Amino acid sequence: MDGVRPRPIDAVAVLVAGGLTLATGYTGPVLVVLLAAAVPVLWTRRAPLTVAWISVGTAIALLVPAVVAGVLPPAGAPIWPPTCVFAAYGAMAYAAGRRRAVQRWLPVIVLALAVLALPDRLPLIFRTETAIALAALYGMYVAASERLRRELAERAERVERERLAGEMHDVVTHRVNRMVMQAGVLAMTAGDERARAVAEELRATGGEALEELRHMVVLLRRGTGEGFDLGLPLPDLRPLVTEAARAGVPVELAVDGTPVPVAGCVGRTAYLLVQEALANVRKHAPGAEVRVLVRYLPGSVRITVRNTPGRPAAWIAAGGPGLGLLDVRQRVELAGGTLEAGEDDDGGFRVEAVLPTS
Repeated sequence: MDGVRPRPIDAVAVLVAGGLTLATGYTGPVLVVLLAAAVPVLWTRRAPLTVAWISVGTAIALLVPAVVAGVLPPAGAPIWPPTCVFAAYGAMAYAAGRRRAVQRWLPVIVLALAVLALPDRLPLIFRTETAIALAALYGMYVAASERLRRELAERAERVERERLAGEMHDVVTHRVNRMVMQAGVLAMTAGDERARAVAEELRATGGEALEELRHMVVLLRRGTGEGFDLGLPLPDLRPLVTEAARAGVPVELAVDGTPVPVAGCVGRTAYLLVQEALANVRKHAPGAEVRVLVRYLPGSVRITVRNTPGRPAAWIAAGGPGLGLLDVRQRVELAGGTLEAGEDDDGGFRVEAVLPTS
């Protein structure tokens, strides 16, 4: 959001704020200050809290002569700058998601309190408080609507991705299965030893292709498989960290070095390694803290998953759903890498894979 540029509607808001300011009845230097305070409204989308605090400062400056020296505003003139309404709206609408709630509400609350400094103008104070409250509520509505729109768009994209993944899985799996079955029959019936060896190799390769296809479909459905075979960097591991955190496992993710393109099998293997390591910590070492380190080295990338003391040998003996350490080691070796696993000096457990990047 920091790079959001002003839109034509923002310029219209500045003109409206300026017109309202001219209609206040103020003259001289006070009018100049109020008009100057209307200009920052143009950047409300980009820096909503900064604009809000400028309006707060202008409102306080407007009240100081009345409170300290007893110099009241002109008859019928508001005791707050017209930009306050835009400031309250912008703080609620455009700072949502970028700042904590207390940071967004603070300038609005200060504006609301500032206008209470002149208790002898209760009708005007009431109208002012109502305008600020309505502006803030409308800003909250706009922010909620925008958040809902993004969520619906992401959900629609996810549904479409899952549909495509399912269709790919159904069509390709059917054809590869036929190839594997025919290769198996040929391996059993061929009279030539060399032909049987070739058929058996084809059957094994087809089986590996089916397994890779299954895993790619899973990654596509998670939103992390795009571009694996296009020579892109490693897949985004943050969804795995988020998933583990939701399950009560604190995970720290760190990346060292400059990401470089990797082969598709390397990306899938790295994702699978971290996924299985976090799953096993979650199942067999509850309460342990985990650190995932991705370090790019010349010609390779090192993936390290280390957890604090729990039950460090649990992965080796783990059964049930998921992959065991031996299965993960085989995947790493098929991708051209190496894997080391074992207990750390502090009683924790470490799994580290080195995978080629070229």
